Amino acid sequence: MLAEIDAVVGGRIEADGPGVAVAVVRGGEVVHAKGYGLANLEWEQPIAPDTVLCLGSLTKPFTAQAILLLERDGKLRLDDAITAYLPDFPTGDRLITVENLLTHTSGIANYVTQPGFWEHVAQTDRTPAELTDLFRALPPVFAPGERYSYSNSGYVLLGRIIEAVSRMPWDTFVRERIFAPLGMAHSRYMLHTPVIPRRARGYERMSAGWEHAPRFSMTLPYAPGGLGSTLDDLIRWDRALRDGRLLDRRTLEQTWRPLRLNDGRTEGYGLGWGLSDFRGRRVVHHAGGVPGFSSFYGRFIKDDLAILALSNIAGFDAAGLARDICDAALGMPAPPRQRISFDTAALDRFTGTYSDAITTFEVVAEGDALALRGEFDYQLFQTGAATFAAMGDPDVELRFADNGGTRCNRVKLIVPFYWVSAYRVQEQRA
Repeated sequence: MLAEIDAVVGGRIEADGPGVAVAVVRGGEVVHAKGYGLANLEWEQPIAPDTVLCLGSLTKPFTAQAILLLERDGKLRLDDAITAYLPDFPTGDRLITVENLLTHTSGIANYVTQPGFWEHVAQTDRTPAELTDLFRALPPVFAPGERYSYSNSGYVLLGRIIEAVSRMPWDTFVRERIFAPLGMAHSRYMLHTPVIPRRARGYERMSAGWEHAPRFSMTLPYAPGGLGSTLDDLIRWDRALRDGRLLDRRTLEQTWRPLRLNDGRTEGYGLGWGLSDFRGRRVVHHAGGVPGFSSFYGRFIKDDLAILALSNIAGFDAAGLARDICDAALGMPAPPRQRISFDTAALDRFTGTYSDAITTFEVVAEGDALALRGEFDYQLFQTGAATFAAMGDPDVELRFADNGGTRCNRVKLIVPFYWVSAYRVQEQRA
């Protein structure tokens, strides 16, 4: 296994460039934990299992766990209105609950996707209250519970709720109630000013070579994405999840239950966790990224297996690396897709532009087949009445649905450890 993982990682990074820390844990035992590439190019310092790297949105499970600890303490309830703790946040006549924030079903607009955010906002330090000001006046994307749409804004509010209830800063609560009990001594809020031993630098590939990632205030990701950790610390966290040390098994199963929308449909997100059926295996996971860093954690429940990847390369496909490790080293072959003949008269039923307010793509007719274009690019073949798979990638699937009309009004695009639930653009509601 070790040689196969080395080969997979070696195909994705340069030995003298920034890299990735990778771990595979089975049955609570570490079978592989190793750094590849450099944590600091100037000093040629290698990445190691104790290198501190930014987690990005892999922070969200920790923020969600903090909320669940407060619930266990009797300090809040998931079905409470958020105005019980943040009375100054404008919800109008909408009932937005703590659970809506955890499951990305609040309808609150995502502040990081607003026009000009990266050009004009991302470099300036802000308090949590000032961060809230970036989205408090934005119109809702949908009614609470109507849809799932990934929103960092909801996790900003969760961080503020933690602060209001615990009467301590969000990161202090996470450190005292999660990191310290689990022995995660090198995990912390990745602000720029403190000296953090063994902190990696973040890099991005430019035409002239590697450059430092653009400066980005780490007060901006805050409770949605501001933490950093090491491979060693996250292995400790994985063991705690496996053994029910932080949250008991009943609570963990609650966090890993798919959310249910107002109309009864479910989506593959729980309480701070992405949920997937990967090649017939149940996986709980989360990925993350901030400028210069990328991360992935996935736990295969019945296999008692975890994969971790932390990188200091901007845009590095950490989840894709996890899939490659499944291919090469863990005996998880991709299932075959049975192709059926396509009725070209039904082309118009599926074609169109779809969006989830963050990601937009087109389903287009090319000859007598369909293709996916835009942020994703695949030729498609039909596998069922309203399902398609990607040529050359059996893990990529589209599942169309309609509202009783002649054209499909929504589609779920599934890729390994990630999905997009998108609606036909002209049918989107305000």
